[in-house]
Amino acid sequence: MWWDEQTEDLQEQVKQLVSEGRLEFINAGWSMHDEACTHHDDLMNNMMIGQNWVENVFGIRPRIGWSIDPFGHSSGNPRLLADMGMDAWIFARLDYEDKEQRLKDKTMNFIWKPMHDSLGDEVEIFTGIMQDHYCWITGFWMDERFEGDDPVISNKKSSAFNADYYSELMYNYTIDMSSHYRGNHLLVPMGCDFSNMNARQNFQSHDNLIEYFNANYDDVTLLYSTP
Repeated sequence: MWWDEQTEDLQEQVKQLVSEGRLEFINAGWSMHDEACTHHDDLMNNMMIGQNWVENVFGIRPRIGWSIDPFGHSSGNPRLLADMGMDAWIFARLDYEDKEQRLKDKTMNFIWKPMHDSLGDEVEIFTGIMQDHYCWITGFWMDERFEGDDPVISNKKSSAFNADYYSELMYNYTIDMSSHYRGNHLLVPMGCDFSNMNARQNFQSHDNLIEYFNANYDDVTLLYSTP
């Protein structure tokens, strides 16, 4: 619906962002489907409708599954995503006892082999679990919709300068997070439901944080990324 309302010029700009890898479609189903109560026909049709549209318009096939908000997960879902050619799958919700154990064992990322009893190693998909759900981490709720935390101010001449505080907060978070994952690449979400009502302000805060942080810390690097 949004796409059909845009000018040809803006559509071409979006296509360029996609071709450059600066905008990435993940999952790309018609919706982020439920997994617990959905029949596999509905799940497949949902993904087919959305992914066919993305392929027809942008000429790409999404490679990352994204199920951050369904209330529970089924082994049938990663099996079908793997069959669809997905390289990886990311989700957020899991039982608290399972999560506690995975944080201790550094198994927040793992290779899921769904229906292993019958399929063996025939089907598998790299799976990532988000550490603290899918919204901004504590202290970084800078969106004006939520009237939460202050934006990042990196100008030291300003009386509102706070980039040192936010950088230390982010540094401590990433160091703690690195103890729960085996790789060196950590996904820290910056956003939430119905957020970025003032996107310019949000991204200015992110820009300020990234620039100041990287200038003051050598062992951790912040960067914009997609899954």
